[in-house]
Amino acid sequence: QLYVCGLRGWQTTAARDGCFQRVRFTGKAVRMPIGWAVTKTGIELTFTDALDKAVAEDVGNYAIEQFNIRWAAAYGSPELSVADPAKQGRDKVEVASAKLKDDGRTVVLAIPGLKPVNCQVIKLKIAAADGTPIATMVWGTINAMP
Repeated sequence: QLYVCGLRGWQTTAARDGCFQRVRFTGKAVRMPIGWAVTKTGIELTFTDALDKAVAEDVGNYAIEQFNIRWAAAYGSPELSVADPAKQGRDKVEVASAKLKDDGRTVVLAIPGLKPVNCQVIKLKIAAADGTPIATMVWGTINAMP
């Protein structure tokens, strides 16, 4: 078993700082992304298990948004458009294609015009080769293009 302690953080409505939590091993497989890499033409996502090829290669199963934040002495910034930094909000990102590599676990997302960004969110709804759904979000930062 794994015991974790920490502060309140962002994802809670706890009244006070601090926590002590136990994470139990259930014996069930955890199907999730384990790798994220930027390439010259897009992003590669690697998963714990083999994926359903037809589902993984359907670009309709991926939705990508991105935004920048303004670095300042004070904490916090609105989400700012990458395309138009004077505008608040997120930009939608086109996924031109999705191809499953020969390893059966890595999806190559072709993203035209990909460039550095503070925050990128990839929402995906795909399935493992055995049909088990994998629905999650992957957050990343692109500091520089290869």
